[in-house]
Amino acid sequence: MKDRALATVLHRARVGSMVLVRLGVPGWRSARPGQFAMLQAEGSGCFLPRAFSVHAQREGSSDGSEVSFLIAPIGAATDELVALSPGDRVWALGPLGRGFDILGELPRHGAPGGSGRLLIVGGGVGVAPFVLALERLREIAAASTGGAHSEVLLLFGFRDAVQADALTLFEPAVAALRAEGVPVHLEGICEDGSLGRPGLVTKLLEEHARSGDAVIACGAHAMCEAVWDICLRTGDGLDAWFSLEAGMACGFGSCLGCVMPMADGVLARVCREGPVFSGREVFGEARHPCAAPDAGGGGS
Repeated sequence: MKDRALATVLHRARVGSMVLVRLGVPGWRSARPGQFAMLQAEGSGCFLPRAFSVHAQREGSSDGSEVSFLIAPIGAATDELVALSPGDRVWALGPLGRGFDILGELPRHGAPGGSGRLLIVGGGVGVAPFVLALERLREIAAASTGGAHSEVLLLFGFRDAVQADALTLFEPAVAALRAEGVPVHLEGICEDGSLGRPGLVTKLLEEHARSGDAVIACGAHAMCEAVWDICLRTGDGLDAWFSLEAGMACGFGSCLGCVMPMADGVLARVCREGPVFSGREVFGEARHPCAAPDAGGGGS
């Protein structure tokens, strides 16, 4: 059994239709982009905790590491968490799972063995893990010597302009990455057209993706299928890694509540073997008939 920590709410801020909660977590081990934590308000009326991607972190404060989570209120447990005030307490278990470890293997942010761009695709609250991803890319860029850095494209889809307020959370991390000489392009789109033209994030991906790129993505399963379908249609050398959503009760593989079949028929525990998997692990090499470009990519 892994140890839980009783964390303290340090800050709470509404960001459009979502809420950013920053916790002081004693004993927190540095999370990798894509990892998650199981959170539950102290004295919760809900029996089980809920899983949330680590949004950002800062180590070494007087209250322990400061760890942020972007939460969409969609039920009783999340309603409890977003209603908390500074000083309230939260049970936190993490960091857990396998993250976007591929980021450390991308030569100058391109696909392994290539020099293509990195495309980051998020839908709705699925944008949550990507501030931490940008911070990791900044560390890689700062440690590299010589040569130009390949471009990073952030492609985010939302339900409406209110949900798209989450774009403001990325401005500091984008600026820090650009300061290291990395070209960064941030583009958002809304289903209802309130951010400009209407559409899903898969429309943006179709417009930008090209052979040799690498893709990391997080969002609803339909969006992930559609993203992988675009990857297969784009050409050789384009690969993708997905942070999958699944109902989790324990977070570390004991309860088997988040088991999901992979492309080869093997059952994988999303919380333990994932939540990040390669597209080939999850979807295989065949295109999915249901994964048309309009099958996913907006906000959830």
